[in-house]
Amino acid sequence: MRRLVAALVVLGCLAGCGSRSSGEAPQAGPPPPAASVDFTVFTKELLTTQSESAPPAAVSVAQFTFRDDDNPDAYASVLPGP
Repeated sequence: MRRLVAALVVLGCLAGCGSRSSGEAPQAGPPPPAASVDFTVFTKELLTTQSESAPPAAVSVAQFTFRDDDNPDAYASVLPGP
C-alpha cells in the first residue's frame, strides 16, 4: 500500500511539473505563412549573382510559385545557348 501511495505522489509531482504558472506568457503560435516567391525570378537572380564555384546559398523558408511551368524559354536570358 505504501508503494502505491508513493507512486501516486511521484506521478502527481511529475504531472505538476509540466503545467505553466499563471504569470508565464502564453507560447507563440505557428509562424505566419511565407510570402509566395516567383521561382523563375528567384532562380534568375541566383544565376546572375552567384559563380559556379560559390558555396551554396542559404534559402529561407518560402513557398515558391511556378508561373513559367510550361515555358521552355523561361531561363533563356541567363543560360548559355546551345
